[in-house]
Amino acid sequence: MLVEFQQALADLVASPDFCRQVRLSPPLLHERYVLSEREHERLVKIVNHKAMALNCMLYRANRLAPLAMNLHEFCTLLGPRLGPLLSEYAVLYPNTNVHFYLECDRFCKFVLTKLSDGYELEREARVVLEKEHSRIQLGLMASYTAL
Repeated sequence: MLVEFQQALADLVASPDFCRQVRLSPPLLHERYVLSEREHERLVKIVNHKAMALNCMLYRANRLAPLAMNLHEFCTLLGPRLGPLLSEYAVLYPNTNVHFYLECDRFCKFVLTKLSDGYELEREARVVLEKEHSRIQLGLMASYTAL
């Protein structure tokens, strides 16, 4: 059951929305994970602790770091639209990739898919996305050939 506890904790840290759901309905943990009563009680206490919001924020900041470093101009052009895009991205891709270029490539592909589905971006942002995505792909290829 320890593995289930660890997975539940990781899922909670990665999702403020899941934390809110568990606060409203603690039995949800039993629906998704095989937990002892002690593990369940601990997770409920953790999710209700005032520092849990900070924990989620730090996780989100770590997810943003590779994008801010490698897609800086695109993120800047997105401005206030970045937050909602990151939230949607985090729901679709809850597990981060520690390889910065892979994470950035996946985010770029996510945005490109949204664009093909009708999401609107001004021309300048599209051009910057294409430029920075190309640079990411080159870096990704170089990282594989450097070994």
